This record gives sequence, structure tokens and C-alpha cells, in this order.
Amino acid sequence: MSWESYEKSAERGPGHLILKVFFVLVGLSIVFSLVGYGLGWFGEAAQVAQKEFGPQAALDKYMWFINQANAIEKMDKDVAMYEDRVTNLDKQYAAYGDKAKWTPDIRVQYNHERQQAREDLIAVASQRNSLVQEYNAASDKFNWAPFQTRPDRPRVRFHEYDVK
Repeated sequence: MSWESYEKSAERGPGHLILKVFFVLVGLSIVFSLVGYGLGWFGEAAQVAQKEFGPQAALDKYMWFINQANAIEKMDKDVAMYEDRVTNLDKQYAAYGDKAKWTPDIRVQYNHERQQAREDLIAVASQRNSLVQEYNAASDKFNWAPFQTRPDRPRVRFHEYDVK
């Protein structure tokens, strides 16, 4: 639009000029809204990138992997301790001689203690497996992989059938 069209609108009356200015303002507001909406997508993408890849996110992810790896190592020691408990229980009751010759009360006590030791071992092994699964699942995420502290993933190695 040229300046001459505004002069012609002014000659036709103030209503026609106001109407022409109104349409120009509406058009400009639509254009600016569309540009703002498009730029909003870029702004939101930048916020997500900062949230997932920023320094604080990197530190949090690294610390999570360190804590998870330490928890897995502790659970490995706990599993070994409970395995020793099951083994030592057998050694302790070996003093009573042949199992076939045990009295019923000793047999009941042994079975109860052995079952309790196995259940404790299974519970600790299950907790360890949960930690390993969380660690390995986080390792599979593309934005977490750089923070993995172990070059090889810990394996889920304790199953109910592994328990003696």
C-alpha cells in the first residue's frame, strides 16, 4: 500500500481510514503472532536441551551413576554375605552328624533357619537385580550414556535358581 491510498481513504471519510488502519494492524498482529509462535518452538527446544544436557543435568546424571554403581557393589557384598550365611549354616549343623539321624526338633530348627537364610538371600539378590536393571536401563538412554561409570554393564546374575 502506498501513501496515496491512505490519502484517498482520508478523502472518503475518517471511517474508511480507520477501517483501513484496523485491517493493517490486524494483519501485522497475525504476522507477529505467527512469528512469535514459531520462535516459541525454538525457545522451548532450547529449554529442553538445557534441562537434559546442561551442566547441572550432566552433574546430576553422573552422580546418579556413581551412586548406583556404589549401591550395586554394596549389594554384591551383601549377597556374598548371605551366601556365606547359608553355607555356614550347613557347616554349623554338620556337628550333629548325618542328617538322616537328626532328631525331629533339630531337623525342624535346621529347615526353619535354612529357609529363612534362603529367603533373606533371595530378597537381597532381588534388590541387587533391581538396582542393576535401573542402571542398565539408564545406560540405554541416549542422553545418559556418556555418564555411565562402568565400561561394561553389571549383569543380572542372581536368580532364585542360583541360590543354593
